[in-house]
Amino acid sequence: MCIFIFSLYIEVNMIKLVVSDLDNTLLDKDNKINDKTLTILKECLSKGVFIVLGTGRLYQSAKIYKDMIGEETYIICYNGSLIVDDKDKVVFSKNLDVGLMKKIVDFCKLKNLYCQFYEDGKILVERVTEETRIDPDLKNVNAIEAIDFGLYDFKPSPKAMIVVDPNLLGVYQEELRNFLDDEVYIAQSQNYLIEIMPKEVDKGKSLEYLCDKLNIKPSEVMAIGDNTNDREMLNFSSYSIAVANAVDDLKDVAFYVCENERSLGVAEALNKFVL
Repeated sequence: MCIFIFSLYIEVNMIKLVVSDLDNTLLDKDNKINDKTLTILKECLSKGVFIVLGTGRLYQSAKIYKDMIGEETYIICYNGSLIVDDKDKVVFSKNLDVGLMKKIVDFCKLKNLYCQFYEDGKILVERVTEETRIDPDLKNVNAIEAIDFGLYDFKPSPKAMIVVDPNLLGVYQEELRNFLDDEVYIAQSQNYLIEIMPKEVDKGKSLEYLCDKLNIKPSEVMAIGDNTNDREMLNFSSYSIAVANAVDDLKDVAFYVCENERSLGVAEALNKFVL
Protein backbone atom coordinates (compact mmCIF):
# COMPACT_ATOMS: atom_id res chain seq x y z
CA MET A 1 0.00 0.00 0.00
CA CYS A 2 2.79 2.42 0.86
CA ILE A 3 4.59 1.68 -2.40
CA PHE A 4 1.42 2.31 -4.38
CA ILE A 5 0.79 5.64 -2.70
CA PHE A 6 4.38 6.75 -3.29
CA SER A 7 4.31 5.85 -7.02
CA LEU A 8 0.97 7.60 -7.43
CA TYR A 9 2.36 10.72 -5.77
CA ILE A 10 5.29 10.79 -8.19
CA GLU A 11 3.00 10.25 -11.20
CA VAL A 12 0.56 12.98 -10.18
CA ASN A 13 3.38 15.46 -9.74
CA MET A 14 4.91 14.72 -13.16
CA ILE A 15 2.62 17.22 -14.88
CA LYS A 16 4.50 20.40 -15.67
CA LEU A 17 2.15 21.97 -18.21
CA VAL A 18 -1.65 22.13 -18.50
CA VAL A 19 -3.32 23.31 -21.69
CA SER A 20 -7.07 23.87 -21.81
CA ASP A 21 -9.50 24.82 -24.51
CA LEU A 22 -11.68 27.83 -23.67
CA ASP A 23 -15.24 27.63 -25.05
CA ASN A 24 -17.30 24.83 -23.46
CA THR A 25 -14.21 23.61 -21.60
CA LEU A 26 -12.59 26.15 -19.28
CA LEU A 27 -15.50 28.54 -19.83
CA ASP A 28 -19.05 27.88 -18.74
CA LYS A 29 -22.07 28.78 -20.88
CA ASP A 30 -21.88 32.36 -19.61
CA ASN A 31 -18.29 32.67 -20.95
CA LYS A 32 -16.89 32.80 -17.41
CA ILE A 33 -14.37 30.66 -15.53
CA ASN A 34 -15.93 29.11 -12.44
CA ASP A 35 -14.50 30.73 -9.28
CA LYS A 36 -13.38 27.34 -7.92
CA THR A 37 -11.57 26.54 -11.16
CA LEU A 38 -9.90 29.94 -11.25
CA THR A 39 -8.57 29.45 -7.72
CA ILE A 40 -7.15 26.03 -8.66
CA LEU A 41 -5.49 27.44 -11.81
CA LYS A 42 -3.79 30.13 -9.74
CA GLU A 43 -2.61 27.45 -7.30
CA CYS A 44 -1.14 25.47 -10.22
CA LEU A 45 0.76 28.56 -11.37
CA SER A 46 2.07 29.14 -7.85
CA LYS A 47 3.46 25.58 -7.86
CA GLY A 48 5.35 26.22 -11.09
CA VAL A 49 2.97 24.47 -13.47
CA PHE A 50 2.73 26.17 -16.88
CA ILE A 51 -0.83 27.12 -17.85
CA VAL A 52 -1.67 27.41 -21.54
CA LEU A 53 -4.96 28.49 -23.12
CA GLY A 54 -5.43 26.56 -26.37
CA THR A 55 -8.29 28.15 -28.28
CA GLY A 56 -9.74 29.03 -31.64
CA ARG A 57 -10.33 32.57 -30.41
CA LEU A 58 -8.38 35.70 -31.26
CA TYR A 59 -5.48 36.61 -28.99
CA GLN A 60 -7.23 39.80 -27.81
CA SER A 61 -10.24 37.77 -26.71
CA ALA A 62 -8.20 35.01 -25.04
CA LYS A 63 -5.98 37.52 -23.22
CA ILE A 64 -8.92 38.56 -21.04
CA TYR A 65 -8.79 35.10 -19.44
CA LYS A 66 -4.98 35.06 -19.27
CA ASP A 67 -5.17 38.26 -17.22
CA MET A 68 -7.67 36.61 -14.84
CA ILE A 69 -5.52 33.51 -14.31
CA GLY A 70 -2.12 35.18 -14.10
CA GLU A 71 0.37 36.96 -16.31
CA GLU A 72 2.53 33.81 -16.53
CA THR A 73 -0.14 32.15 -18.71
CA TYR A 74 0.67 31.26 -22.35
CA ILE A 75 -1.83 31.39 -25.22
CA ILE A 76 -2.23 29.23 -28.32
CA CYS A 77 -4.92 30.93 -30.38
CA TYR A 78 -6.63 30.68 -33.78
CA ASN A 79 -6.46 26.86 -33.33
CA GLY A 80 -2.68 26.99 -33.37
CA SER A 81 -1.88 29.74 -35.89
CA LEU A 82 -0.47 32.02 -33.19
CA ILE A 83 1.45 31.36 -29.97
CA VAL A 84 2.01 34.16 -27.45
CA ASP A 85 4.24 33.62 -24.43
CA ASP A 86 3.90 34.75 -20.83
CA LYS A 87 5.54 38.09 -21.71
CA ASP A 88 2.94 38.77 -24.45
CA LYS A 89 5.60 38.08 -27.09
CA VAL A 90 4.67 36.25 -30.30
CA VAL A 91 6.80 33.10 -30.54
CA PHE A 92 5.04 31.47 -33.51
CA SER A 93 2.77 32.78 -36.26
CA LYS A 94 1.38 31.27 -39.45
CA ASN A 95 -1.24 32.75 -41.81
CA LEU A 96 -3.43 31.71 -44.70
CA ASP A 97 -2.08 33.28 -47.86
CA VAL A 98 -4.28 35.71 -49.77
CA GLY A 99 -4.74 33.32 -52.69
CA LEU A 100 -6.30 30.70 -50.41
CA MET A 101 -8.47 33.32 -48.75
CA LYS A 102 -9.89 34.35 -52.12
CA LYS A 103 -10.63 30.70 -52.93
CA ILE A 104 -12.50 30.41 -49.61
CA VAL A 105 -14.54 33.49 -50.57
CA ASP A 106 -15.29 31.91 -53.97
CA PHE A 107 -16.49 28.72 -52.27
CA CYS A 108 -18.75 30.63 -49.88
CA LYS A 109 -20.27 32.71 -52.65
CA LEU A 110 -20.88 29.54 -54.68
CA LYS A 111 -22.62 27.88 -51.72
CA ASN A 112 -24.21 31.09 -50.35
CA LEU A 113 -22.42 30.73 -47.01
CA TYR A 114 -21.24 33.30 -44.48
CA CYS A 115 -17.49 33.53 -43.90
CA GLN A 116 -15.13 35.73 -41.90
CA PHE A 117 -11.40 36.34 -41.57
CA TYR A 118 -9.19 38.14 -39.07
CA GLU A 119 -7.12 41.29 -39.57
CA ASP A 120 -5.08 43.35 -37.10
CA GLY A 121 -6.74 41.65 -34.13
CA LYS A 122 -10.26 42.28 -35.45
CA ILE A 123 -12.94 40.18 -37.12
CA LEU A 124 -13.12 40.86 -40.87
CA VAL A 125 -16.56 40.42 -42.47
CA GLU A 126 -18.39 41.77 -45.49
CA ARG A 127 -20.99 43.06 -43.06
CA VAL A 128 -22.00 42.27 -39.48
CA THR A 129 -24.88 39.78 -39.51
CA GLU A 130 -26.55 37.33 -37.13
CA GLU A 131 -23.82 34.86 -38.05
CA THR A 132 -21.19 37.34 -36.87
CA ARG A 133 -22.98 37.84 -33.58
CA ILE A 134 -22.78 34.16 -32.63
CA ASP A 135 -18.98 34.50 -32.48
CA PRO A 136 -18.01 35.01 -28.80
CA ASP A 137 -15.00 37.04 -29.98
CA LEU A 138 -17.35 39.85 -31.04
CA LYS A 139 -18.05 40.55 -27.36
CA ASN A 140 -14.38 41.45 -26.89
CA VAL A 141 -13.14 42.85 -30.23
CA ASN A 142 -14.43 45.02 -33.05
CA ALA A 143 -15.40 43.95 -36.55
CA ILE A 144 -14.15 45.43 -39.83
CA GLU A 145 -16.87 45.58 -42.51
CA ALA A 146 -15.33 45.08 -45.96
CA ILE A 147 -18.66 45.49 -47.85
CA ASP A 148 -17.48 43.26 -50.74
CA PHE A 149 -14.82 40.57 -50.29
CA GLY A 150 -14.53 40.38 -54.07
CA LEU A 151 -13.00 43.88 -54.10
CA TYR A 152 -11.21 43.83 -50.75
CA ASP A 153 -7.43 44.13 -50.49
CA PHE A 154 -6.83 41.22 -48.09
CA LYS A 155 -3.95 40.80 -45.69
CA PRO A 156 -2.95 37.21 -44.74
CA SER A 157 -5.27 35.89 -42.02
CA PRO A 158 -4.48 33.33 -39.28
CA LYS A 159 -7.88 31.70 -39.71
CA ALA A 160 -11.08 31.70 -41.72
CA MET A 161 -14.45 30.67 -40.37
CA ILE A 162 -17.61 29.55 -42.18
CA VAL A 163 -21.06 29.18 -40.63
CA VAL A 164 -23.12 26.25 -41.94
CA ASP A 165 -26.28 24.24 -41.27
CA PRO A 166 -25.23 21.64 -38.64
CA ASN A 167 -26.97 18.93 -40.67
CA LEU A 168 -24.66 19.68 -43.62
CA LEU A 169 -21.42 20.21 -41.72
CA GLY A 170 -19.73 17.04 -42.94
CA VAL A 171 -20.82 17.61 -46.53
CA TYR A 172 -19.45 21.15 -46.61
CA GLN A 173 -16.20 20.11 -44.93
CA GLU A 174 -15.55 17.49 -47.62
CA GLU A 175 -16.56 19.82 -50.46
CA LEU A 176 -14.28 22.54 -49.09
CA ARG A 177 -11.31 20.16 -48.80
CA ASN A 178 -11.77 19.19 -52.44
CA PHE A 179 -12.29 22.80 -53.54
CA LEU A 180 -9.07 23.88 -51.83
CA ASP A 181 -7.13 20.78 -52.99
CA ASP A 182 -6.53 19.79 -49.36
CA GLU A 183 -4.22 22.81 -48.90
CA VAL A 184 -5.56 23.72 -45.44
CA TYR A 185 -6.27 22.27 -42.00
CA ILE A 186 -10.02 22.18 -41.31
CA ALA A 187 -11.29 22.00 -37.73
CA GLN A 188 -14.58 22.13 -35.85
CA SER A 189 -15.25 23.77 -32.48
CA GLN A 190 -19.05 23.87 -32.80
CA ASN A 191 -21.43 21.77 -34.91
CA TYR A 192 -22.20 24.79 -37.11
CA LEU A 193 -18.66 26.10 -37.69
CA ILE A 194 -15.95 25.21 -40.18
CA GLU A 195 -12.62 26.70 -39.11
CA ILE A 196 -9.82 26.87 -41.67
CA MET A 197 -6.14 27.29 -40.82
CA PRO A 198 -2.84 26.91 -42.73
CA LYS A 199 -2.13 23.24 -43.48
CA GLU A 200 0.88 23.09 -41.14
CA VAL A 201 -1.17 24.29 -38.15
CA ASP A 202 -3.29 22.69 -35.43
CA LYS A 203 -3.44 22.91 -31.64
CA GLY A 204 -1.31 19.79 -31.26
CA LYS A 205 1.53 20.99 -33.48
CA SER A 206 1.62 24.34 -31.70
CA LEU A 207 1.55 22.65 -28.31
CA GLU A 208 4.49 20.48 -29.39
CA TYR A 209 6.35 23.60 -30.59
CA LEU A 210 5.76 25.33 -27.25
CA CYS A 211 6.77 22.27 -25.22
CA ASP A 212 10.02 22.04 -27.18
CA LYS A 213 10.73 25.66 -26.27
CA LEU A 214 10.02 24.96 -22.61
CA ASN A 215 11.85 21.60 -22.56
CA ILE A 216 8.70 19.73 -21.52
CA LYS A 217 7.94 16.15 -22.63
CA PRO A 218 4.49 14.87 -23.69
CA SER A 219 4.51 12.68 -20.56
CA GLU A 220 4.52 15.90 -18.51
CA VAL A 221 1.54 17.49 -20.27
CA MET A 222 -2.19 17.53 -19.54
CA ALA A 223 -4.55 18.68 -22.31
CA ILE A 224 -8.26 19.32 -21.70
CA GLY A 225 -10.91 19.83 -24.38
CA ASP A 226 -14.45 19.27 -25.58
CA ASN A 227 -14.48 19.11 -29.40
CA THR A 228 -12.64 17.65 -32.37
CA ASN A 229 -10.39 20.71 -32.84
CA ASP A 230 -8.85 19.66 -29.49
CA ARG A 231 -8.04 16.12 -30.66
CA GLU A 232 -4.48 16.82 -31.81
CA MET A 233 -3.43 18.42 -28.52
CA LEU A 234 -4.99 15.52 -26.58
CA ASN A 235 -3.16 13.04 -28.80
CA PHE A 236 0.13 14.80 -28.05
CA SER A 237 -0.39 14.73 -24.27
CA SER A 238 -0.06 11.73 -21.96
CA TYR A 239 -2.81 13.16 -19.76
CA SER A 240 -5.59 13.67 -22.31
CA ILE A 241 -8.79 14.87 -20.66
CA ALA A 242 -12.31 15.26 -22.06
CA VAL A 243 -14.86 17.22 -20.03
CA ALA A 244 -18.25 15.53 -19.53
CA ASN A 245 -19.92 17.62 -22.26
CA ALA A 246 -17.28 16.68 -24.86
CA VAL A 247 -18.26 15.07 -28.15
CA ASP A 248 -17.97 11.30 -28.27
CA ASP A 249 -15.13 11.40 -30.80
CA LEU A 250 -12.98 13.23 -28.24
CA LYS A 251 -14.02 11.04 -25.32
CA ASP A 252 -12.89 8.03 -27.36
CA VAL A 253 -9.27 9.28 -27.45
CA ALA A 254 -9.15 10.63 -23.89
CA PHE A 255 -7.12 9.11 -21.06
CA TYR A 256 -9.77 10.38 -18.62
CA VAL A 257 -13.36 11.62 -19.06
CA CYS A 258 -14.54 14.03 -16.37
CA GLU A 259 -17.75 13.55 -14.42
CA ASN A 260 -18.31 17.32 -14.52
CA GLU A 261 -18.96 19.58 -17.49
CA ARG A 262 -17.01 22.61 -18.67
CA SER A 263 -15.21 24.68 -16.03
CA LEU A 264 -15.90 22.31 -13.13
CA GLY A 265 -14.61 19.46 -15.30
CA VAL A 266 -11.30 21.31 -15.61
CA ALA A 267 -11.23 21.77 -11.81
CA GLU A 268 -11.91 18.05 -11.38
CA ALA A 269 -9.00 17.08 -13.65
CA LEU A 270 -6.58 19.52 -12.01
CA ASN A 271 -7.48 18.29 -8.54
CA LYS A 272 -7.17 14.65 -9.56
CA PHE A 273 -3.92 14.75 -11.52
CA VAL A 274 -2.00 17.97 -10.80
CA LEU A 275 -2.50 19.13 -7.21
